[in-house]
Amino acid sequence: MDFQTIFDVKSLEDNELGHLEYIINSPSYSQVFEPYLQRMRNSLNLLLLSPSQERKDQYPDDFIRGGIIIIDGLLKFCKQLVEETEIERIARAQQALPEEEMYQYLKQEGYMKPVIGIQIPPEEDF
Repeated sequence: MDFQTIFDVKSLEDNELGHLEYIINSPSYSQVFEPYLQRMRNSLNLLLLSPSQERKDQYPDDFIRGGIIIIDGLLKFCKQLVEETEIERIARAQQALPEEEMYQYLKQEGYMKPVIGIQIPPEEDF
């Protein structure tokens, strides 16, 4: 199932994305809310396995499946939101860097290496 049609990140404004990203990156989400959602999903899975008519009258199969799907979508949305905004933030930050800082960053990351073996007289050095 394509969750992007339901959980459309592009429909959110930057301010809203920032608030969601703040919540998702907080320890409250990763240590409390995400595990809670996973436990809720597991409980729904176990409930779905119960074949009793009483359970089916109280919680129809479609209701339980819908709950599982929405929890899966929400967990996937949160993970995707953090990944997408991280990549975009890194790209924006790199574009905003002056050339010297960008060089230092690339050098630190190992993309730029000094040229060894070339002797430039000090008077010809720029």
